[in-house]
Amino acid sequence: MAPVTPVASEPLDLLVHGLRVRIGGDWPEVLELLLLDFGWFAEQDPQGDPEVTVEVARRRPSFERFGQARPAFVTPRNVVFNLDGVRLVDYGGRALAVHDRRLDRIEIQGEDEELVHEAAYLCVLSRIGSHLDARGTPRLHALGLAGEGGATLVMLPSGGGKTTLALRALAEDGVRLLSEDTPLLDRRGRAHPFPLRLGVNEQDAWLLPPGTPTRRLARMEFHPKLLVSVAALAERVERRPQRVANIVVGRRSLASESTLSPLPRRAAIGPLLREGVIGVGVYQGMEFVLQRGPADVLSQAGVGLRRALPCLAALTRARVWSLELGRDGEGGWRALSALVLR
Repeated sequence: MAPVTPVASEPLDLLVHGLRVRIGGDWPEVLELLLLDFGWFAEQDPQGDPEVTVEVARRRPSFERFGQARPAFVTPRNVVFNLDGVRLVDYGGRALAVHDRRLDRIEIQGEDEELVHEAAYLCVLSRIGSHLDARGTPRLHALGLAGEGGATLVMLPSGGGKTTLALRALAEDGVRLLSEDTPLLDRRGRAHPFPLRLGVNEQDAWLLPPGTPTRRLARMEFHPKLLVSVAALAERVERRPQRVANIVVGRRSLASESTLSPLPRRAAIGPLLREGVIGVGVYQGMEFVLQRGPADVLSQAGVGLRRALPCLAALTRARVWSLELGRDGEGGWRALSALVLR
């Protein structure tokens, strides 16, 4: 569905592949940023009640209310606590996310606009991810592009150049975006659109269409990026699921030129396991489950299977390639375009 124009004073209603989410609160600037993040899924006239509600509260976190909570596990970003059906996420004492799992209600408290925005973004994204897992359409950490021959999925690590490749690809006629970071897979071997905000490195801003509005985003642990709403590229987003034609295993190289070469299908099993089943590059993927102990790992076996089956379906129908991204800049897209534009 087409993105909508931000209305700061009103709640933001999302319909994300069957999940209705309502985001409200008393911080209009944060709500505007969240609309940039999830605007593709926004509804101007919602047709049903929300299943998940999110409130952004501009105030000091109320840690005192939860003094009896005990830590459940620790991630590189935060400390997670559990208390009587409520999950609490402490962002270094500067923000607090309170998720009442019985009501499916999330409240984000804090006074730092950038931190509260990112905490809200990650909480909403995590809840959406749980819904996608349950319906059997997991996220794959990859760039998803669509051409006449179907979908091409490019697996690169975080910071590996997916956004740069996406922007360069969208400069060509006939190329459409499924997702810059996490397209969805189904058990028929198809890739579904999941377009979110684009985080563009400042040195790559020249690749954006002239006049594209951006906002500088400071992030926990990582260097700043320019935040671009997918609304700026709305006409280039593919709306329908596409058969996965190519799976590309990419990596950076110090070679002078970029190269594309065929691989046997078995060469993609490890990367698909890492980027699709474990979800190393996907926020709150199973890499965080591994920090909770063996019992919790076993309890996630069903989630792992639901992620593995779509990955297997895509692999059995696609050709597999190796993409070595050299130091030649434009060469990476020239090599990849042989697949996307064929």
